[in-house]
Amino acid sequence: MLITRSELRLALTAGLANAFSQLGGLPYGYYMPLAVLAVCTGSYGGSLALGRQRLLGSVLGAAVLLVASAGLGSLPLPLGIAIALGGLRLLGGALGLQVGYKVGGIVLVMGWVVHDSQLGTWVPLRLFWTALGILWALLSLRLFWPARALDAAHRDFATLVLALANQLEQRAESVGPTGSDRRAAPPPSSAGLRSQLVGLRRQMQTVAAELGSNPQHHPSYRHLQRLDVACSRLIGVVDGLGRQAPAATEPSRQGQATLEHLHRGEAELLAWLALRLRHWAGALTRSGAGRSASAGRSAQRQPLDPPASWLAVESWLLAPALATAGDPGELELPQLERIATRLMLCRQALASVARLEQGWPELQSGREASQRSIR
Repeated sequence: MLITRSELRLALTAGLANAFSQLGGLPYGYYMPLAVLAVCTGSYGGSLALGRQRLLGSVLGAAVLLVASAGLGSLPLPLGIAIALGGLRLLGGALGLQVGYKVGGIVLVMGWVVHDSQLGTWVPLRLFWTALGILWALLSLRLFWPARALDAAHRDFATLVLALANQLEQRAESVGPTGSDRRAAPPPSSAGLRSQLVGLRRQMQTVAAELGSNPQHHPSYRHLQRLDVACSRLIGVVDGLGRQAPAATEPSRQGQATLEHLHRGEAELLAWLALRLRHWAGALTRSGAGRSASAGRSAQRQPLDPPASWLAVESWLLAPALATAGDPGELELPQLERIATRLMLCRQALASVARLEQGWPELQSGREASQRSIR
């Protein structure tokens, strides 16, 4: 693709801003498209946070410029600018600016060096065009060509959930009914899943900025946090299952039937968990309140109880002497240790899925609330 959607939106928004500033008749109109180019990032939440930083930095730089040009005008120019920039940096750090102080420094240096005789007109016009450019960029991301961080987070979490479903299916296939299937090549490493999760955690800051001053009270944000916790636990389970290979047995081994029964229950549970994750991913990628609600109802109509074979295995895990899955005395101690480790990991995965399943109605109400707030 020669040009992406975000690049096309940026070009149109900056072009329209430049045309408006030229038709306005006021000087220094080029600061409006410059502000659009600096602020218009990939999502509305990111642009909102960056716009706040840029506007606050510009105001702070203008205030320091007016004070420093009057109080330090008798000093040599390099020394006065150095003192003013140091004070600006201290004030910016105290106010929590991350990138805004850089814009303030540009305002300070340009105003002192280039527009020192026009500060009465240059400073207010610079702030006016900057604020107008930020507002224009936010309107383009919210109304003209929407790009919201919340929708992007839902899509990215759906991608991660699908990747986890694939990993669980591969783990289920590695616990095959035959010894050759169990000794097959191990699935790929879970390092890529951890990298995706770290990127999503960084993206949560943009989502929080988009949802307002109290994002913790927003149902969608709270459910994204639940997704974060569930995905983190499932990644740990996938990693643990990959490191702990299924217990092997010889064809003539007396406990082969017991071992195959346990492996079958484990494989069916992992496949069932992968199916549940696929239903969630499909619902997260759907847009619109009505379609999302119907997707949630479709996911809830799926069987919520784990397979019967796993229930038998779980009863064997909790009380081996009373279970009908087989006599644990038929298995060797290393086999029992490996089986117990893998089954405990499966129980952790099942618990994570069950906790997230309980929060599904809140996700539906949160998505519907976000759609109503957008409209």
